[in-house]
Amino acid sequence: MARTEALPKPQRIAPPPQFELSLSDDGQSFEFNGLVDFGMTEALRNMVAAHPQIKRMVLDSRGGYVAEARGVVTVLREHQIATHVDGHCASACALIFAGGSARSLSPEGQIGLHGYALQRDNHFGMIDPAVEMQRDLAIYRAQSIDEKFVERLGTLPQNPMWYPDHAELRAAGMVTIP
Repeated sequence: MARTEALPKPQRIAPPPQFELSLSDDGQSFEFNGLVDFGMTEALRNMVAAHPQIKRMVLDSRGGYVAEARGVVTVLREHQIATHVDGHCASACALIFAGGSARSLSPEGQIGLHGYALQRDNHFGMIDPAVEMQRDLAIYRAQSIDEKFVERLGTLPQNPMWYPDHAELRAAGMVTIP
């Protein structure tokens, strides 16, 4: 009879999130930068619980997981938190930006938008990009963003990213504070 040693099953440790969520130096805003990553919604809920007086979130991100962005939008809406971009906010970050109770953009700020797609046959498992896009277009509509702008979002390709100018963002109601 051969003797074998039982090895413990390897533990799967999730990689650390690729974002930072903190209180601004002046204590007036939450500051988010990095990837819209798993755990962001929970981290924001914890920040809001610790600092319920904060009503503004500054964003800087190239995007990430749209499902996590939807969770963040829920927190923003529940607590009437405004959003602001000084630099760059694209893809899933743009959805978070749209979820703010009020939305502002610095003169250098950019909002990047694109359509949804998957590499294989428009489906991956049970994910249908068209269905997912409609879920997010509903968020834009609920935030009183102009219907023509929302319709355009629904027809954008995945590449290249579209960066509307500030006047267009204001006219569409994507930016609400001049």
